[in-house]
Amino acid sequence: LSPETRTAASEQFARLSRRWVIVFTDDQGIGEWRTSLMAAGLENVRVGAWVKPGACPQFTGDRPAMGWEAIVIAHRPGKKRWNGGGKAGVWTFPIVASSAPERVHTTQKPEALMEAIVRDFTDPGDLILDPFAGSGTTGVAALRNGRRFIGFEKDEKYHAIAIKRLGYTREQRTLAL
Repeated sequence: LSPETRTAASEQFARLSRRWVIVFTDDQGIGEWRTSLMAAGLENVRVGAWVKPGACPQFTGDRPAMGWEAIVIAHRPGKKRWNGGGKAGVWTFPIVASSAPERVHTTQKPEALMEAIVRDFTDPGDLILDPFAGSGTTGVAALRNGRRFIGFEKDEKYHAIAIKRLGYTREQRTLAL
């Protein structure tokens, strides 16, 4: 993302969010997102990590491959509450393999990861916004877990895929035993 897009997105996140703002980024973007989110009036809370078993190797072989992705976690000023209790902000889920039939986007997150994030940071009935929706995985996780969802995707191909995936998604309630 350009600095202008990151700034504009951060301003809208601050304007629209009621609680948490979660941003996936590479290690280079951590400081840029934290600075932008704080300039927009949000509080920097933590940097979490998505550990990616099965991540792509560094094809050039001249340096280590990235086996994780940063998750910049911000919040509106005020009291914070999340559903993760005292657990660490580390989520370990394998990538969606490029050979998998469900892999339809280059930066697609695994559904299990996004469901865990949705459950940790939101409550049933909450509204989740994904302004970079890609193939709609965040929306699928939101709907399955009883949350509402608004997503934006500028690429028509991925927008169509997201609409199709969301159309097939139904809430999956858990049973209390």
